[in-house]
Amino acid sequence: MSTAAEYVEQNSMFALRYTEQFTRQRRKQVVDPYDPDNTTSGDWTDTDDLAVCGALTSLTSVEQDDATRSEAISTAQFVSDNPGIDVQRGDRIRSSDGRKWHVVGYPTKDMNAFTGWRPTLVCNLEEVIG
Repeated sequence: MSTAAEYVEQNSMFALRYTEQFTRQRRKQVVDPYDPDNTTSGDWTDTDDLAVCGALTSLTSVEQDDATRSEAISTAQFVSDNPGIDVQRGDRIRSSDGRKWHVVGYPTKDMNAFTGWRPTLVCNLEEVIG
C-alpha cells in the first residue's frame, strides 16, 4: 500500500458503528392559494417521511426567559454514513423520543480532494421549544 487512494480503495467499508433510527420529514407541496399556478410548502401535519440512520450530537442548549414566555433553543448535528440520503434545508429530523429538529442551512457531503471519497452527510439542526 503506497498511496492514500490505494488505502481508501482497499478499506472502503466506512460505517458508523453505533447509529439510531430517525425520520426525515418534509412538508408536501400544495397549490398556493394566492397563486394557483404555483406550489408552496404545506404544513407539518402532512409530511413525506423517510427512515434514516445516523448519530445525533448535541451542541448547545440555551434557555431564554422574558416577561411573556420561556423558550429553549437547542442545536445539534446529525451525521449519517450514507451521504446519498435525501435530506435538505427546511426538512425536519424526528428522533425516536419524539424530539423534532429543523435542518438549518445546507447539509454537507464533504469530499476528499485526493480520492473523491465522500464518507458522510452532516446536517446542522435546531430545536425551538416555547
